[in-house]
Amino acid sequence: MKINKATGLIVSACLFSIAMESVASTEPKVFGMISVGAVDDEKDFEAEAYELEFGIKGVYELEGFKAAYQLLVDVSDAANADEDTDGEDEIHVRQASVAFPTRYGSFVIAPRSVSGQFRNIYGGLRKFEYNEPHANTPAAGGKIFEQPDEGQNVLAYVSPNWNGFQVVGASLQINEDNGEDHDVISVRALYWGDNWNVGIGRVSVDQEVGPPGADHNYNRDSIGFAYNLDKLELGGVYELNSDRFGGDDSKVLGVAAKYHFSQGWSSSLGYFDKDYDDDDTGTDDSLLVLNLKKQLEKNVSLWAEIGEYDEAEDNIAVGVNIAF
Repeated sequence: MKINKATGLIVSACLFSIAMESVASTEPKVFGMISVGAVDDEKDFEAEAYELEFGIKGVYELEGFKAAYQLLVDVSDAANADEDTDGEDEIHVRQASVAFPTRYGSFVIAPRSVSGQFRNIYGGLRKFEYNEPHANTPAAGGKIFEQPDEGQNVLAYVSPNWNGFQVVGASLQINEDNGEDHDVISVRALYWGDNWNVGIGRVSVDQEVGPPGADHNYNRDSIGFAYNLDKLELGGVYELNSDRFGGDDSKVLGVAAKYHFSQGWSSSLGYFDKDYDDDDTGTDDSLLVLNLKKQLEKNVSLWAEIGEYDEAEDNIAVGVNIAF
């Protein structure tokens, strides 16, 4: 990752301080998620590892200084690899970060990070297992939403919470050889109410990241909300993608609802629709998804899900989630 000299010195000093001066810490916590099942996506009916995530996190407390660290890896790609491919080395790092919380906000250094833009703005749609509302879901192949669920080489600032209001800014580096120090800039403003929240944000990808000849930054603007009643959860997102590299602009609308029945049963229903301005290089698509889940106990659940697309492949998936 390319960073300027001053930033490099600050990062080095912070990490050196953690290594040399730590005097107290919380016990590291090991956590993870095992999600496995079977899926039929109009190709084969097969066993599938949806998530095999394992991580560790904790906090170092120094004199007047605090650092929170987290490492999370996913080995589901290795488990799903075909017999004739070498999948044992397909260990995917989802989170490797150190955050420095202060009274003036938090400063984050993350060579790899779960996307805060996705978590905060698209959170109201995160009610599904296989048909997840982000660009990297295997179900749709990125044909609905264009917001990834991860970022890399992240330097971020998270403001303090002022009566429910927060702002976040981040710089990401995704190409180390293009001469641009800030490949992606993301900003978002958030408001957290008692049982609802709303967020609006922009992700701007520098034209140097695009193909030769790109003369505009690719911008993604989004607004999302989540609202929780006693047994009903509602969420919605509107995503606008403009000056897409090599493609038409697109608009995506997603809405979802989840209702909690008695005895641990719940059901989620969602509808997502993507429209290109001029359907020359892209294909409009939509998704109707239904999920039924049974929570056996706090960390164990069973689920079944059906996803019907206009263009992408329909799917039926079942699974069991075990968290620890």
